[in-house]
Amino acid sequence: MAVAPPQSRVPFDQVAAPSTVVAPGSPWPRRVAWAIGVVIVVVIGLMWLTPGFPERWVIDVTKWFDAFRDWTIQNSETSPLFIYFLNPIGDFATWIVDNMILLLERMTWLGLVVAAGAISGLVAGWKMAVLASAGIISFGLLGVWDAAIETLALMIVAVVLALAIGIPLGIWAGRRQRVERVLRPILDAMQTVPAYSYLLPFVLLFGIGEAPALLATLAFAIPPAIRLTALGIRSVPETSLEVADAFGSTDRQRLRLVQVPLAKPSIMLGVNQTIMMALGIVVIAAFVGAGGLGQTVLDGLQRLSVGAALDGGVAIVIMAIVLDRVTTAWSMRERRRTAPPHIGNYVFSRRQLSLIAVGAIVLAIMIGRQVLRQQGFPEGLEFSLADPADAFVTWLQSTFGTITSAISDFILIYMLDPIQDLFTGVPWWMMAGAFALIGWKVSGVRLAIGEFCCIAGLGLLGMWDLSMGTLSQVLVSVVITIAFAIPLGIMAARSDRFERWSKPVLDAMQTMPAFVYLVPVLFLVEPGRVPAIIASFIYALPVAIRLTNLGIRQVPKETVEASESFGPTAGQLLRKVQLPLAKPSILLGVNQTIMMVLSVVIIAGLIGAAGLGQEVVFALGKQQIGRGVVAGVCILLLAVSLDRITQAMGSSSPTRGPGGIGLPARTRMRVVMFMSGKEDAGEENG
Repeated sequence: MAVAPPQSRVPFDQVAAPSTVVAPGSPWPRRVAWAIGVVIVVVIGLMWLTPGFPERWVIDVTKWFDAFRDWTIQNSETSPLFIYFLNPIGDFATWIVDNMILLLERMTWLGLVVAAGAISGLVAGWKMAVLASAGIISFGLLGVWDAAIETLALMIVAVVLALAIGIPLGIWAGRRQRVERVLRPILDAMQTVPAYSYLLPFVLLFGIGEAPALLATLAFAIPPAIRLTALGIRSVPETSLEVADAFGSTDRQRLRLVQVPLAKPSIMLGVNQTIMMALGIVVIAAFVGAGGLGQTVLDGLQRLSVGAALDGGVAIVIMAIVLDRVTTAWSMRERRRTAPPHIGNYVFSRRQLSLIAVGAIVLAIMIGRQVLRQQGFPEGLEFSLADPADAFVTWLQSTFGTITSAISDFILIYMLDPIQDLFTGVPWWMMAGAFALIGWKVSGVRLAIGEFCCIAGLGLLGMWDLSMGTLSQVLVSVVITIAFAIPLGIMAARSDRFERWSKPVLDAMQTMPAFVYLVPVLFLVEPGRVPAIIASFIYALPVAIRLTNLGIRQVPKETVEASESFGPTAGQLLRKVQLPLAKPSILLGVNQTIMMVLSVVIIAGLIGAAGLGQEVVFALGKQQIGRGVVAGVCILLLAVSLDRITQAMGSSSPTRGPGGIGLPARTRMRVVMFMSGKEDAGEENG
C-alpha cells in the first residue's frame, strides 16, 4: 500500500486562492486617490471660497418658539388644549411626585432603611438586602437625605409609569409585526435624542417644576422597556408555541403561560435599563427645578467647587449601584438554584416571607414615628466630603498640575482647535457634501440626501459655528475613546483573566450617570472643552470595550480552527479573520460611543465647554426657550447624522434591533447584555 508523502504546511499569508477565484486588487491606490481629492477640495475651499454659512440664508425660528412660549403663557388658563389636556397631565404629575415624597418622608428614615432592605431581600436575596439598607443609610451620612428622598421619589414614579406603559406596548409589538414596524422609527428617534434635549419641549408646555422632569424622564426611559420586552416575546422558541397550541391554549393563555415567562429575562433586563436611563435624566432634571441630588451637584458645578458637588455625586453613584445590582440579582435569581430560607428544619414559604417583610416595615415605621419621633436622618451622624475633597484637589493640582496642563494644552492646540478651525473655515456645502458622500458610500442615495439636509439644517437654524464646535469635540472624543477601547477589547477577548478583572471596573463605569463624570474631571483640568473630552472618554469607554470583546468572542470557533490549520501567527489570525468578522459589533461600538460622547459633550456645557450644550444651558438658565429649542433641534440633527452613518456602516440590513444593527434576535440580546454588563445573565438564559 502506497503512502502519500507528507505535505508541508503552507504559511497562512501565502495560501494561494483557488484558480476559479480572482483575487481583488489592492484598495490602497483608490484610497490614496480619494484622500488626494479630498485634500485638494479642502484647500480650494479654504483659499478661495467663503467659509461658514451665509447669514442671509439663516431662518430665524427662535422667534417662532418664543412666540409660542408667549402664547402658552397667555393661554395656559383659557385654551381648551391646556384646560382639558395639558394642565391635568401636569397637575397629575406634580401631585403624584409630591405625594410620593410625602410618603417616603412619613415612613421615617428607619422605616425607609428597613423597607429598602426587606423588599430587596425578598426579590433578590439577603446580600442585596444589606446593600440596599447600607445605600439608604449612606444618603443620611453624606448629609443629602432630603435631596436623596426627592430624587428617589421621582425615580419610583417615573420607573413605575414607564414600565406600565412600556411593557404592554412591548408585548403588543412583539406579537404584531405591524405594530413593531410603526414603533421602530419612533423609538429610534426617541433614543437618538440626547437626554439633555428632552427637557426643552416639556418646559415649553409645562413650565418649570416636577411635571416636566417626570414627563421628560418617561419619554427617555420608555424605549428600552418596549424594545427589550418585544425582543423577549419574539425570541420565544417556535417549538414552545407549537406545544402550547397542541394543548389547545387560547391566545391569552399562550401569552400568560408561555411567552411572558420565557421572555422574563429580557423583560427584566428592560426593567434594569429603564431604571438606569431614568436615573440618568432625573439627575439632570435639576435644570428645570426638580431639585434632588442633581441640584446638589449642579450647585457645586456652577460654583466650580468639586467639594460641594462631591457629596451629591457620591450619593448618585451609590443610588445607581444599588438599583442596578438589586434589579440584576432579581432578574437572575429564579434561574439560579438557591436554598430556600429556613431555620433548622423549618422552611419559609414565599407568602410567609412577604408577611414578615411587611411586618418589619410597619414595625420600623411605628418605632420611627412614635419612639424615635424623627422623620429625617439624625444630624449628629452626618459628615461631608467637601473639605477633604477640596484639600485633595488643591494637592492634586499643585503636584500634577504641570502634567495635566500639558495634556490639556496638547488636546486643545493640536486636536480640538485645528479640527474646529477646519470645520468652520470651509464653506457649509463642503461639510454637507462630505457627510452626503459618506452616506452615499455606506448606504446609498437616500441616506446621502438625508445627511446633506441635516447638516444644511444646522446652518439654516443659525447654529453653524456652535454645531461645528460640538462636532469637533465629538470626533476628538470618539477617536481617543476608540483608540483605547479596541486594544482593550481585544485583550479582553483573548484573555479570560483580563476580562474577569476588567468586568467590575466596566460595570462601575457604566452604572454611573453621565452627569456625575463632570465632578472628578474638575480634579485635574480647568473648566472648558478638555474636561468635556475626558468625561466623555470615561463614560463611553466601557461600551466600546464590551462590544469589541463581544464581536471577537462571537467569531465562530469552526472558522478560527480552520484558519489555525494554515499556521497563522496570532497577529495574522486577529487581523485577517477575527477583526473582519467582528466588524459589525465593533462598528456598533463606534455608533454607541458617538451617541454617549454626544450626550456628555452636551452636558459639559455646565463647565464651560463651548458649543450647543452651553447654548442649551444658557437658554434654560435665562428662560430663553426659543434659543434653547433651536439648539436642541441642532443637537438632534447632529445626532441623527452621526447615528445613521455609523448604523449603516455596521449593518447592510434595514432591520435593526435594540442595538441598532441587523443581527439575529439572540445576538441582539447578547449585545444589549454586554452593553449593560449582564452577559452572565445571557449565558444562564442560553
